[in-house]
Amino acid sequence: MNLDLVAQQKAQLIVRACVTTAAGDKAANELENVITKTLGVLQESGVYAAALYLWTRTRQEDKAKAEKIRVVLLNSAKELLGVNDPTAQPGEALKFLSDRICSDLDLLLLVKQVWEQTLVYARFGAKAEKASS
Repeated sequence: MNLDLVAQQKAQLIVRACVTTAAGDKAANELENVITKTLGVLQESGVYAAALYLWTRTRQEDKAKAEKIRVVLLNSAKELLGVNDPTAQPGEALKFLSDRICSDLDLLLLVKQVWEQTLVYARFGAKAEKASS
C-alpha cells in the first residue's frame, strides 16, 4: 500500500468536502486553521487526543470542518486495518482507536504518520484554494 498516495487522496477529500467555490477564501482560511490546530494536537499528544480534539470543536464554522476531517482520518485508520465500518458515534470510534490502534505501538505510529501527512497535504490544499480564488 502506497501510504503517501493514501494521504494525498484523503487530503483531497478533506479539501473538497470543506471548501466550496462559493465560500472561497473564508472557508479555506477556516479549514486551514482547524487543520493546523489538529496537526498540533496530533504531534504533541497523539492520535487519540487528535480525535478527541476534533469531536470537541463547538464553533459552528469549526464544527462542520472538524467533523469532515475526523471522518476522513478515522476511515483512513480503518482502511489500514482492512476494516470497513464507518462508525460516526464518538464512543464507538474512540473505543476502536483505543482497542485496535493505540494498543499496537507499530500500528499507532503508522496511523499517526499517515494522519500527519494527510493533514499537511490538506493544509497546503487549503492554501492552494485560497491562492486560486
